[in-house]
Amino acid sequence: MPPISVVIIAKNEAENIVDCIISVRLISNDIVVADSGSEDDTQTLAAKAGATLLQTDWKGYGQTRNEAAAIAVNNWILALDADERITPELAVAINHLTLDDDKVLYGFKRSNFLAGKKLRFGEWGRDKVFRLYNKQQAAWDLLLVHENVTGNGIYKKLIAGELLHFTMKDLAEYQAKTMLYARLSAEKYVAGGKQATLLKRFISPAFSFVQNYIFRLGFLDGKEGRITACTDSKYIYLKYKLLHELQQHKK
Repeated sequence: MPPISVVIIAKNEAENIVDCIISVRLISNDIVVADSGSEDDTQTLAAKAGATLLQTDWKGYGQTRNEAAAIAVNNWILALDADERITPELAVAINHLTLDDDKVLYGFKRSNFLAGKKLRFGEWGRDKVFRLYNKQQAAWDLLLVHENVTGNGIYKKLIAGELLHFTMKDLAEYQAKTMLYARLSAEKYVAGGKQATLLKRFISPAFSFVQNYIFRLGFLDGKEGRITACTDSKYIYLKYKLLHELQQHKK
């Protein structure tokens, strides 16, 4: 196996954590699960599956990933969420990497599942994530949401295989996560001085729906395609609505 450690962030992921750990056994024996206060059996199951458990207060996605990477044995880090799995094809691609250039940030396709159905079109059907990096050269930024790996001279490279993402189980969970991400995005935008223009608040949501449902063929995913296109549009509307409210309150 290549000298790679796997870092998994989790909270109340008892139904996911074991399958996630089993999948990454194909590439690593050093697996760190950063748990931020689970109230179910996540911690017990992770320990029984052979992972190193890091119990930590939640400090944000990026900071939590960085803390877990700091205690990992290897410099090369693959970062995952508990509801993700690597496929055998991705494992083969990773195992064949020479890892002789520590400035590379490796990425791969991510296939998303909503309520068990794979989404092949729309925004979710074209997903790629960059998660394999050398912690001596790169780290996660500290953005509230949609965090990224950053570092001086880092460049991206796509490899074969895909990551499976078993995202929201039902519409209620999807709506709740959409609201959470919209709030976090609004707070991030306030800190960055971004403005909630009329174009962003009213035109961008409509454009998002048309782009994902029509031009990116989201309608071919059936009911789930319509749901994701509508919810992504709602997310854009909500984050700029909340941004506008925060700015008005600040004034």
